[in-house]
Amino acid sequence: MSSKPEKVAGETFLAMLLQYSRDFHYNHINFSVRLNRNPAYTRQVMNVTLKRISKKYGNDERLYASMNADQATAILALVNQLKEAMFADSAKKISWSTDLLARKTQEFGYHQIRERDQYNNLEFELLL
Repeated sequence: MSSKPEKVAGETFLAMLLQYSRDFHYNHINFSVRLNRNPAYTRQVMNVTLKRISKKYGNDERLYASMNADQATAILALVNQLKEAMFADSAKKISWSTDLLARKTQEFGYHQIRERDQYNNLEFELLL
């Protein structure tokens, strides 16, 4: 049996995340990725936090998922592809079409909170 963690499917995870956030009226999805390569600090993790700022549904913030950074490579690669396509088209929002979503197409914004720092950590946000 392999000791390496299995990778999470990027499209499936992002589709479930967008569907959940839409169903429960969350409008900010925050990705915090800690890829610290310092041998003294070996915890490499990605946290996905949902945030709702709404007068109608109330404010809320909760952790949606936390996983090993090695498991999250497919998710980060997919978001990076979508982001690059958005910048290439000079668009303000990402438009993603997939059969995995109930509504087939989702449009969302991308906001970089923190660029990669000296420890290779980054943080970004998807705005619904």
